[in-house]
Amino acid sequence: MLEGGDGRRGARVRAWPRSLACQLVLIPIIVLSLGLLGTVGVALLNGRARVAAETTSSMRLARDLLATALRNLATAGSDQAAFEQLRQDLPMVRHVRFELVPSDAALPRGTRLQIGAAPTRSRPWLAQLLAPPPVEETFRVVVRGKSLGQVRLRSNPADETAEIVWQVALFSAALTGLCLLIAGALLWAVRRALRPVQLLADGFNRLERGEYRPLAPIALTELRRVGQQFNHLAQSLQRLTSDNRLLVDKLLSVQEQERKELAAELHDEIGPTLFGIRAEAACIMRSTPRDTEAHAHARSIAELTEGIQKLNYRMLDRLRPLVLEQMGLAQALRQLLAAWQARHPHIDWSSDIPRDFDEPSEALGLTLYRLVQESATNAIRHAQCSAIEVRVEWTPGEGAEPVRGQSAATRSVSLSVRDNGRGLPANPRYGFGLLGMKERVRQLGGRLTIDSAQPTGVVVQALIPADGRTTLAESARADPVG
Repeated sequence: MLEGGDGRRGARVRAWPRSLACQLVLIPIIVLSLGLLGTVGVALLNGRARVAAETTSSMRLARDLLATALRNLATAGSDQAAFEQLRQDLPMVRHVRFELVPSDAALPRGTRLQIGAAPTRSRPWLAQLLAPPPVEETFRVVVRGKSLGQVRLRSNPADETAEIVWQVALFSAALTGLCLLIAGALLWAVRRALRPVQLLADGFNRLERGEYRPLAPIALTELRRVGQQFNHLAQSLQRLTSDNRLLVDKLLSVQEQERKELAAELHDEIGPTLFGIRAEAACIMRSTPRDTEAHAHARSIAELTEGIQKLNYRMLDRLRPLVLEQMGLAQALRQLLAAWQARHPHIDWSSDIPRDFDEPSEALGLTLYRLVQESATNAIRHAQCSAIEVRVEWTPGEGAEPVRGQSAATRSVSLSVRDNGRGLPANPRYGFGLLGMKERVRQLGGRLTIDSAQPTGVVVQALIPADGRTTLAESARADPVG
């Protein structure tokens, strides 16, 4: 029983408009409309009683006048004179119509005396509603004992009903105009009163987008504190975001510095050591016969050392790609794609990198290289694609985040990595690799977007100004950790 009642109550709540502005305006409009209908209904009831009273009074007056006129006919000299005298004695009485129907012997056939407005055949429904049932009375005209015909009294409240209909229509129009005026004033007042709510909603949307601009002071007393709390929240979020970005910047700087140091150790220490092991193994192989056990062990040591050297080279490439420093970004990307092609021959790799591509700064080149590396890795792991395209070009500076003191005409590097895989899920969650790339691009004053491609796949696009903000290496040198 309780569940059924709650369900019905929930259905009623869902049926009611959810908009607060709609409710604040709709409720007074409903009350005003009901008041208008009630007022018109009362006016109609009073009008019907008024028409009935007027009709009854007019019929009584007409009956008295007709009785007097009939008594005055005793002095008439002829039938024609009697009719003429009756015509003169019967005045126009409002809401009543006199009709004299003579007998055939008294006057020529078809002669009729009509005093009063003719009845309206077609009347509006409101007039029919106001008009009481028609009343008709008949009186005989007798002169010197001779019946000359009869006089019919008929009620005819058409003029009264028309007057009431006009008054009701005018009154209804005035009330309707007043209701519309009140509704318009309510709508204006509600919109004005709810404007701070809309400003708060827009402010929360900006917070969701990462914009922490405070709201202007709210004049409405009830919402002023909400606006102040919102501004405090925006300031706190801005401070926390700034702190988080600073920590991320430091983390990336430390990470890049550690990678550089580790790559240097692998290159300067591990590399020569492995080369020395291979050289000693080669000396042992040359000094021992081929069919001896010592020669076989030396050959195994040389093969294992060669495998470790290849692994060391791949680690160096991941930590600090030497080819990027030695050959430049364009050649480094071509070599990277060639290596991917060798390891994944089922994927069609294509690139559009101009041969006369100007080399960017060290930090920008490293960011672009890492971005291609991370995007290609994600496409191979998750996209189930059969083609990957890499495009790099110089573009005008529009579209990147503005940097203080930087000209808007500064050119930027545009990079896109596109695949034809299964695309992004409904609610994508990016890994630490792409999140780190976003932070790297942001540090350089650029913008990174990851969207679904057409007709299928994913496209990763970056637009970074050539002369951006402080580089990772500069940050690490300027404020070393530890």
